[in-house]
Amino acid sequence: MSASWEQRVDFPPAGRFKVYDLAQQLYTGVPHHPNHPPYSFSLTKRHGEVMYPDDVSAAAEMITTGGHVGTHVDGLAHVSKLGKVYGGVDIVSNQTYPEGMLEVSVHELAPMAGRGHLVDATRALGRPLTPEDGVDADLFERWFADKPVPEPGSIVLVRTGWDGLWEDNAAFLGTNTGAPGVVLSGARWLTDHGVVASGCDTVAYERMPNPTLQVHCHLLLEQGVPIMEAMNLSTIAEDEVWDFFFTASPLSIRGGTGSPIRPLAFVPAGGAA
Repeated sequence: MSASWEQRVDFPPAGRFKVYDLAQQLYTGVPHHPNHPPYSFSLTKRHGEVMYPDDVSAAAEMITTGGHVGTHVDGLAHVSKLGKVYGGVDIVSNQTYPEGMLEVSVHELAPMAGRGHLVDATRALGRPLTPEDGVDADLFERWFADKPVPEPGSIVLVRTGWDGLWEDNAAFLGTNTGAPGVVLSGARWLTDHGVVASGCDTVAYERMPNPTLQVHCHLLLEQGVPIMEAMNLSTIAEDEVWDFFFTASPLSIRGGTGSPIRPLAFVPAGGAA
């Protein structure tokens, strides 16, 4: 069954672009939240094992991963409250282990494409962030005071600097220490400005610990705004690229609550989008 969507996308004019890959690489041992299974990889055939005429061979691999491992998007069925997900759907009666989410599955999620904005909280605060730091409405107001403000249809990405801890599982996950992230006032600021998706370089997007998942509930459940997590925003931040054309899409995983993605930022050669 094919899917299609209608959405307004202001594509940039044709030309030369620098393209930033905003995904973390997947390899055995990448950080994963304890609620989700780890990523693993193995070749299933090496070159030389399966031969074709004229000394041609082919190699292949098998990967296993959770839908919320590595750089990924949280679909609208990821978080529920009182048994309901976005749109008031009773998800408790619409889920099975083999078929997953029978409503609001991630394969129904429209591609994320449009004007992108990067907020570097480390620059906004003038220092490295700590687990006590929350990205709130005031920080967004200060950041965008001298920059183009997000408009309806925009995608806003938030860098906390936690992407620099990717190689240190315990520090990146912050299971024992917590981690910085967006707080409720910041999430409301984003939806007040009409964003259609938002992402962060941490494993949970919102400041953790937060047992009630206030930000997830507001964005996913109340507003229908997908959340992207574990993004790699270091290079684009180092280049001070704050505005760009953004695109990402989940895999078509029927019944899924989330999916790996490869988000890309397109910047016209020689300037911002």
